[in-house]
Amino acid sequence: MASVSSTSSLGNTSLRGFGGMASGIDRDAIIEKMTLGTTTKISNRKKDITKLQWKQEAYRNLSDKIIDLSDKYASYSSTSNLKDPLAFAKNIISVHGREEATRFVSATGSSSLIDNISITGVQQLATSAVLQSQKHTGENGLQTSLNGLDGRITPTSVLGGTKIRFGTYTDGKWSNVTDFTLPTSYTVGEGDDAKKVTISYVPQEVTLSDGTKRMETDEEFARRLTADLNAALEHSDIKIGAGEEKDKVALKDAIGFEVGTDADGNEIVKLVQKKDMPGNITINAKSSALAAMGYQVDGDKASVSISDLNSGTIGKFSDAALRRPSTIDYLTNKTLTFNYDGNKKEIALLTKDEADYLKNLENYQKRDPNFVETDADGNLVLTEAGKEQQLKDMAELLQGRLERAFGKDTVKAQVSADGNLSFTTTGASSSISIISNDTELLQNLGIAYGESNKVNLGGKLTQSALKEDVGDLSQYKNGDSEELYLKINGVEIKGITANSTIEDIISKINSTTAAGVKATYVDATGQFMLVSTETGAGRDIDVSSDRDASGNITKNNLAEALFGVGAGDNKGEFVEGQNAKVQVSYGNGVTVNLERASNTFNLEGLNVTVSGVFGGEWGETKDIAGASQDILNKIAAGDGYMAVKDKDGNVTGYKEWKADSSETVTFSAKADVDAAVEKVKSFFEDFNALVADINGQVRTRPDSSYEPLTDEQKAELDETSIENWENKAKQGILYGDSIIRDLSGDVEGIFSKLMSNGASYDDLKKIGISYSEDWSDGGTLVFDEAAFRSAMESDPELVSNIFTGGGDVKKGLISVVEDTFTPYATRYASRNSNGQPGSGHYGRLIEMAGSEKKPSTLYKNEIYKQIEEMQKVITNLQDQLKVEQDRYISQFTTMETLLNQMNTQSSYLSQLTA
Repeated sequence: MASVSSTSSLGNTSLRGFGGMASGIDRDAIIEKMTLGTTTKISNRKKDITKLQWKQEAYRNLSDKIIDLSDKYASYSSTSNLKDPLAFAKNIISVHGREEATRFVSATGSSSLIDNISITGVQQLATSAVLQSQKHTGENGLQTSLNGLDGRITPTSVLGGTKIRFGTYTDGKWSNVTDFTLPTSYTVGEGDDAKKVTISYVPQEVTLSDGTKRMETDEEFARRLTADLNAALEHSDIKIGAGEEKDKVALKDAIGFEVGTDADGNEIVKLVQKKDMPGNITINAKSSALAAMGYQVDGDKASVSISDLNSGTIGKFSDAALRRPSTIDYLTNKTLTFNYDGNKKEIALLTKDEADYLKNLENYQKRDPNFVETDADGNLVLTEAGKEQQLKDMAELLQGRLERAFGKDTVKAQVSADGNLSFTTTGASSSISIISNDTELLQNLGIAYGESNKVNLGGKLTQSALKEDVGDLSQYKNGDSEELYLKINGVEIKGITANSTIEDIISKINSTTAAGVKATYVDATGQFMLVSTETGAGRDIDVSSDRDASGNITKNNLAEALFGVGAGDNKGEFVEGQNAKVQVSYGNGVTVNLERASNTFNLEGLNVTVSGVFGGEWGETKDIAGASQDILNKIAAGDGYMAVKDKDGNVTGYKEWKADSSETVTFSAKADVDAAVEKVKSFFEDFNALVADINGQVRTRPDSSYEPLTDEQKAELDETSIENWENKAKQGILYGDSIIRDLSGDVEGIFSKLMSNGASYDDLKKIGISYSEDWSDGGTLVFDEAAFRSAMESDPELVSNIFTGGGDVKKGLISVVEDTFTPYATRYASRNSNGQPGSGHYGRLIEMAGSEKKPSTLYKNEIYKQIEEMQKVITNLQDQLKVEQDRYISQFTTMETLLNQMNTQSSYLSQLTA
């Protein structure tokens, strides 16, 4: 007999009074006995709740397994579905014939005509419509803006990257040093909202209100750069000063930049003090930024204050911050990385010796007197012919280095017809591009990083290979927005601006599915291509500009400039899509010519894909002028004849299909036996495990010796002992339950239900299904894997009928099992509605205990209601217990008080009589 000890139910009553001090009575023990009736009721109710919770758990365990079984084997969304005849169908398709033909055919699915149909030939495949643009290679190749060496290069900055150094200068030494480096950019915002703002230290191009453009004036340059530097300061976290972090001052609070003018009216940019420097912080007089800003500091000074700086001499800002070297001096010892068909080489633009030669005008005077002339001051200057020759000399020097790097007849450096230094390739399919980390050099050469004689996908619309074809980008402006107008097949591609790269543009086109095309760039030919996403004839690709009824352009379309066809040798072309033409035989001597828009099509239930032409060949081209009317009709109908067209789409000839029946492709099908065996075997394992669980609940008697443990009893046991005890106490929790008895009886009848629906005993045994002969198995089904495998190989249709219904079987095994379990547990209340909307339920098990698979039932079930009612009873009993305990405690306290008084009086009397 199992047992655990009991403990006091009174708990902490001793904390609410003092008992037995005068009387010596164990008050708590007496009160416990006096309230035993109430505490026993509370304990019994708690045990009842525990039993209900165990019962609820057992119900849910069964309902979850029932739903899982249905989800796994009766749901069409499950990969283990056995309710669909396709699970047993002959859907492994094989193609047969000569390898020259079968390699072009694949098929899936199933067809009742699979033994009759064959493909005797594929005359042509379905293709997409293709718009191949004009060649975008740039007439003059990769062209720079360098059109002479006699002038001065665009101003370059000596200010960007310089430093202002702050610190304490004492006894010839610096301490507490902090640098502020004039940045090339700063970041605004944080995380996903962070934005990088670039600072340019050279004058920028500005657009005036009338649309014309010019470079910034010196004053505009100074004001714009000052604003940028102040903004960079505001977004920095630099601090200056000594001591603890809290004692330091934010640099942005201490200094700033300001534009002013000197006595001659020249613009100056000066440092200003917004807040006193902490301690004795000053500026290092040798800070590189000071000279670059125009400050002229006494060379003997090591440190200087801002007020001392501004009281001294400040030169013109633009002269100090910008360097304007001669073009030849600037290019001397500069290098660029040339990329020729993937082969990268770093090549010098000019060496020191070459620069000295080019600058010595006497060299040109000796070569040709027409190259130089004397100016008014008597100095030699180059004539226009001399300037042109000087640039050609540089190109020739570059040419030698390019040939040593890439070989002869590869890359050519030359002066273009426009008078600019440019680079071309001798091979039509080759490309040359330029990269450099010196962004200033690229800017002065008028080219972008990665510029190429062909389209650079990382470059913009203004690159060499496109700017002549695209022209002025303002003509594509889409209203007042910054977006450019780009429309394909009537669908506008959003988000294209002058700053978009070609890669961006292609990506946006390809992500706009409504346009119905995919875009790409073919580097070998220098052409863009638009390919219709759907194959077949009759698909147009429209990139034309918008026009009014009179044909006048109302809105220029950038797509037309990029993807449209040109003229002459440079023109692209539009190639129409075509349908697939397939010859199919049905085994009765009749061949049917199928024409389909896709190379994948349905053929009597088979999903067939063809990928090549076979079953014959097209004969030689014949002149269309000699074709008879019958042939012309067949050409038009595509019946064994094909029209031949010229580049302009005119029919000039025809070809006749010469069939070769030896390349006929036939089909055969078999069931996927291994897959079916795996699913069915798994089903019977899961089904029988569920049946065993149901039988266990029905037949296992509870052991009355094992009741639910109270909290006090659990406190005396370890976790393992508690678990073992409760496992024993839970056994038989559903014994005698009417729902479980009904469920068990229904499960035992599944085999007979299947037979009553038309499945014969012999057929069931043939496919490996039988009923357990042991009566104690209660509905367990026996699965013979070998018999099932044999049936799948010889008669998969019979297997399918028994599992899914068909033939003589009105309802298959899976439906019978599902129908048996649905009244007890289902995901869909409508299945238990008896055809009356709104009257359904989720099954008797779920109605009784709820299920986490249907969360709405967790707090809406019979056991939950019973537990709620018992909790209310317990609450009332606990209130009653407290009243009883308080009453008894009060009585004992009164008794103890009286006894204590009597004891006091007795002691007093004893003293009197002593």
